[in-house]
This record gives sequence, C-alpha cells and structure tokens, in this order.
Amino acid sequence: MIRLSFNENPFGFPKQILERVIEDIDPEEIARYTDAPIPELSDELVRYIRDTSRVDFIDERWISITSGSDEGITILMSMRPKRVVLFPPTYFCYYNYAKGMGLNYVEFYLVNDKSIPQVELEEGDMVFVPNPNNPTGHMFSAEEIERLLKSPALIVLDEAYFEFSWVSSISFLRKYDNLLILRTFSKAFAFAGQRFGYVIAHPHMIEKFNSYKQTYNVGVLTQKLALEALKNRWLFFGMIKEIEMERERMREAIEDMGLEVFPSYTNFLYFKVENAHDVQRALFERGVEVRALWGGIRVSVGKKEENDEFIKALREIIR
Repeated sequence: MIRLSFNENPFGFPKQILERVIEDIDPEEIARYTDAPIPELSDELVRYIRDTSRVDFIDERWISITSGSDEGITILMSMRPKRVVLFPPTYFCYYNYAKGMGLNYVEFYLVNDKSIPQVELEEGDMVFVPNPNNPTGHMFSAEEIERLLKSPALIVLDEAYFEFSWVSSISFLRKYDNLLILRTFSKAFAFAGQRFGYVIAHPHMIEKFNSYKQTYNVGVLTQKLALEALKNRWLFFGMIKEIEMERERMREAIEDMGLEVFPSYTNFLYFKVENAHDVQRALFERGVEVRALWGGIRVSVGKKEENDEFIKALREIIR
C-alpha cells in the first residue's frame, strides 16, 4: 500500500543524524526527568525562528515546546474557550478534539473554499486557522489574518507547513498579543513518528500556555534529535526542494485530467472531484491511500515512483 494520506516526509529522517545522537547520548539522561526545552534546543530554535522568519525580537520567553502540534491544540482547548471558531474546509482534528472535550464550536465556511468570511468574533473565542490551509493547501492573505487579529478573540495560526511556504505571521506579534502560532517537525523535518512541535506567542501567553502543559512533556531523546535536525537543517531543505518539484509534476498531471487543483504551499495537493469517497475507495483498491475531505481529494507528495502509481491509478478512475 502506497500511503499518501498523512502528509509525511517520504524521504525519512536522515540516518546519520539518528546514529550521531544515539552514539552521543548519555544513558543516564534517559533515566532522568529532563527540562523541556533543554537550553541548547531553546537557543537553536530561537536562532531558527529568527533566521527563517526574519524577526529579531523573539527569544526563549516567546516559545514553548510540545509533543507535536496536536498536543499544542489540545492544551489550548483545555483552557475551555467560550467558543472554538473554525473555517471549513479545515483540519479535521480540530473537530475531534473539540467534540472530545465537550466544547462549543461554530463554523463559518470559507468563501469559495478559499477566503475567510467576515465574522463577528467575541471575547472568549478561540479561532483555529491553518496557514497554509489544510486540506486545501492555499495561503490566507496577511490582510485576512490581521482582520481576525483586530478582534478580541485568541487567534491560533497553525503553521504546520511553514517550511513549504516560508511565510509566517510572526511579525504580527509586535502589534497583537492575541496571536499564538503552532508549528511541528512532523512534516518538513520527517519527525511524524517521534512527535515534536513548538509554540510562538507573546511571553504572557506562553506563561499561560505552560501552566496547562505537562511538566517534562518532551523526552530528552526527542529533544536531542530535534536539536541535531535544526543544526543540520540544510539536509531537510534539500528534501523540501525535491518534494516541491514532485508536487508541481503531480499538479500538472492532475490538471491534464481536466481537474482543478488548488494552489499548494504544502507537501500535498487538493482537488475537487465528484463522489470523492468513491474515488478514494477506487484508489485504495489500486494500492494507493489518499484522503477524501470536504468533497475533494487530498494527496500527499511521495517519492517519484509512488507518485507515478497514484497518477496512473487516478487516470484509470477519471477517464
């Protein structure tokens, strides 16, 4: 089965980094509770944020680390907002967590599946917006984001795919303290099986966030792997370029079948199709696993040979 349904990095975590960390780690560290983050990781993460987002005001007071960005989402929802506000099509796990915690949530559908509608947000609202969006893969404009930030709500921007867009809303933190940014290593850094993420927000918001977070929530081995990944980020940047080239090749092939593909700033593509669940099942029967979401298909970018199999199978179904 070719798995193109979880938006993972198809090239895997670099073996040389894994071996180096395993060789260097002190076994006693595994037996001891370890601060999260360790100082070296905190310093390297701040450097990475500053370098890639072109901001100079971020320091360790502005960040917190999580066991993947999904932990960040559940921590935020455990603050029991008055309303969770969602703009579908959006990340389906927001619904899972809100329902599981018995939270009140409201939906305002995107205009033409692309633009954030004009809505009246209230004090006590917590708004979740993936940017780039999941499942569509497109970017919301800075104007749309700032319109939300001018409200009294807490705006949570999920930048899980930041490394594929290199566009961030961090600069808004200079002006707005009701912004919190979630990021993860699960996508670009090939870390989905290990779970590491981080939060960027105003120090007073980080302090509140940490008060809801478990102590020692990220293990020392995970932290050291994340640290070494950041130090060798160029390895992952090369993977990103390959994924982006494959993404464009897949986009052209899908469009050649007469289907409209959403513009993507991620490691996946999204296109609308009639009977999306039937198409998903037909692809599965041909050995390719994708997601049917919101009346369309979301397909992750895999290795070239995997993408070839997907294209071949989709042609057989769509013809």
